Amino acid sequence: MVIEIITNILIVGGIGSLIFTFFIALIAYSGLAEEVRNEEGKFKKKTTWKSIIAFMLFLSFLLGLLYAGNTRLINSFEESPELLLLWINSFGIFFVVNLFDFIVLDYLIIVKWHPKFLKLPDTEYYRSVRPHMKGFIRGIPIGFVFSFIVSIVTHLLL
Repeated sequence: MVIEIITNILIVGGIGSLIFTFFIALIAYSGLAEEVRNEEGKFKKKTTWKSIIAFMLFLSFLLGLLYAGNTRLINSFEESPELLLLWINSFGIFFVVNLFDFIVLDYLIIVKWHPKFLKLPDTEYYRSVRPHMKGFIRGIPIGFVFSFIVSIVTHLLL
């Protein structure tokens, strides 16, 4: 049972990380990123229809990925797993994507490589790992809550 959960977390989390990379690239090239964050990397206080679209796309991706991961886990068992196992699976998937975002996208690509084709501002946010570490840590409670909500919905529906 533990092997199935770990395998599911790694497979769905890996696929989710690739989709997340595509999603981030799409948001960057569409101009939606500038609607959400300023040059210092802080979220803008002014809400626009583009920032709402970006948020809704991200939320749909996150909830859909966690739900798909739980559904995949349920289908690998003969009996439906308990809510706790669904939550562990769901949070594990979130954690893999969050960790991938921090290490690969934020640290290796944005901070270390800082490629010119991304047209990133030369500010502290895009040159230092510290704000990205803060974002990674702040994301954990968000993942905790969303994983639990998705696990309850999955458990009730399936």
